[in-house]
Parts: sequence; C-alpha cells; structure tokens
Amino acid sequence: MEILNLLERIEDIVEEASKFPLSNKVMIDKDEMLDVINEIRLKLPDEINRASWVAKERQRILNEAQTEADELIEKVQDQQKYLIEDNEITKQAQKYANQILQDAERKANDMKIGAYNYSDEILSKLQGKINEINNIIEQNREVLKNME
Repeated sequence: MEILNLLERIEDIVEEASKFPLSNKVMIDKDEMLDVINEIRLKLPDEINRASWVAKERQRILNEAQTEADELIEKVQDQQKYLIEDNEITKQAQKYANQILQDAERKANDMKIGAYNYSDEILSKLQGKINEINNIIEQNREVLKNME
C-alpha cells in the first residue's frame, strides 16, 4: 500500500533529522516533508475508490443472491401449480414444495447476511486503515507545529 510507504518515509525523515541538543526536538526539511504529505493526499482518492468498489461489489453480491432466491421461489411456485390434485401424492408434493420454498428463502437470507457481513468486514478494515493513516498524519502535523 503506497500510503503506508509514504508514512514510513515521513517516519524516516523524522528519525534521520538533526536533533537539537538536550531536547527531543528535530530539524527537518520542510519542503521534503510537504512533498510527502502532498503525495499522501494524491494517493487517498485511490483508497476511497477502493472503498467505493467494495460497496458496489457488495451490492452486486446482494443482487445476485436476490436473483437466485427469486428464481428458486419461482421454481417452487411453478411446481406447486402443477400439483393441484387433492390426494396423498399431491399433499406430499405440496409439503415438499413448501419445504423447498422455506429452504430457498433461508438460503437467500443466509447469502444476504453473508454478503452484508463480508462487506462490513472489508469496509471496517478499510476504515481502520484510514483512521490509522489519519492519526499518523495528525501526529506528524503536531510534531511539525511544535517545531515552529
């Protein structure tokens, strides 16, 4: 991930900077630091685009799950239409069709929940990384402010 490399570069700049005697303060090249920060700003839209892709992929998975569930439900309903005779075979077939319908609805629901959980997990990880990057940037900005 390029942003993490750029943040490591900022760390290197700070670590390699000349230190003021008897203090924890360092002197850094302002232009070099601002160049790295600008590169980070340029890379952030890529991360945001990836998050957008994850959201679109989540929606695609949900749509596929819904389509598959609808097809299964339609098949079950078609089967039920043909089984209209009121005898033991018909009753058993209707019972079986209802079970298939319930199974299809349960599977569709499980697929939806799985897709939501997967999407939430990906978005959560991305949000954590972005928060981590923001925290590092804020810390580095604070160090820069304290150097003035």
